[in-house]
Amino acid sequence: MSETILTRAEFAKRIVKAQKAMEKTDLDALLVFSTESEPAGVRYFSDYWPSFETAAVLIPASGKPALLIGPESLTYASSRSRIKKIIQLMDFRESSQPDYPGSKLPKWKDVLSSFKVKKLGIVGFHMFPYTMMTAVAEALGGMKNVSNADEVLRPVYMQKSPLELDCLRRAAKISEYGFKAILEKIRPGMTEAALCGIATEAMLAHGAEATGYPVWCCSGPNSDQAISRPSLRKVKKGEIIHFSIGAKVEGYSASIGRPVVLGECPSQIRKFLQVGLDAHNLTFDLMRAGVIASSVAGKVHEYIRNQGYGDAILYGPAHGCGQMECEYPFLETSSEYTLEENMTFMADMFLHRGGMGFRWEDGLIVKNGPAERLSKFGCRINILK
Repeated sequence: MSETILTRAEFAKRIVKAQKAMEKTDLDALLVFSTESEPAGVRYFSDYWPSFETAAVLIPASGKPALLIGPESLTYASSRSRIKKIIQLMDFRESSQPDYPGSKLPKWKDVLSSFKVKKLGIVGFHMFPYTMMTAVAEALGGMKNVSNADEVLRPVYMQKSPLELDCLRRAAKISEYGFKAILEKIRPGMTEAALCGIATEAMLAHGAEATGYPVWCCSGPNSDQAISRPSLRKVKKGEIIHFSIGAKVEGYSASIGRPVVLGECPSQIRKFLQVGLDAHNLTFDLMRAGVIASSVAGKVHEYIRNQGYGDAILYGPAHGCGQMECEYPFLETSSEYTLEENMTFMADMFLHRGGMGFRWEDGLIVKNGPAERLSKFGCRINILK
């Protein structure tokens, strides 16, 4: 699986789409900001993924963009960026804040004036550091010339291109190798961390560039955690062992969420797992182009309540996915948007009560008819003797 999916032309089209979206605003440019852990925006436009440092892509209303990086990443960025113009700025240095004495890197005023920017929209606004925000505002004559532009690019991100869909399909397939390795090797007494290592090794061996997020295994009382990290706790028979396993392919992240029980499964746990699986499958049945998102969430939650598990609901039954395994939008009972063809989601059914919980999770592509399911591997109640 060494051949790449995304092309140079794909990245060029993304810049054009962003500039088209800007036409409806009074902005002179967009600054798309990303971090090492939340790389989606910068990677989407440049294929660059910052390490230690932060980064941004500056997209003018017309003309060519620039990739903005920190003091140490020039050779790394040059080796992989799909954007030719690369500018180093001190503000993008790593969080330990080295001084780099003697550095003559440009200032914000130099960069923004060279692009003739007077009004700037920031994408990734809620992650943008305060110290950087004040420097940008000062360069532009005050915060009145800086705005939150996340909404400008959301329509660009939400409907995926054919090549993006192929990246997600491959990521889902590689994720299956991670879960398959778990099913083959799991035994009572193994630690959560060791089991995550097995899944990670299998995915990297089958072509993942990285995990789509920090892979986790939550067992026993830890299964009650909707978001977690693996511990050194040893898994036991007769308890829920919940896995969330996902691979990253060319920036696109998939996920497979599955509960596993070793040995005999208590009847109350089996019933709980079945309600979650039935709700998960119902989500797939309802996700179709033209449907209001809130109606899907409402029907799924109504089903769960009717089974007597309404108190186990934490959030809506799906969320967007793409460059990030969890990206805008969430699908909730308050969601007013309409599902459209080639939107991509993770059907994510997490339920918890009584100190235990589990997740059923798989990717889907919205179609005019039934949704395309990215994985069905092991999507059943997994009781391992």
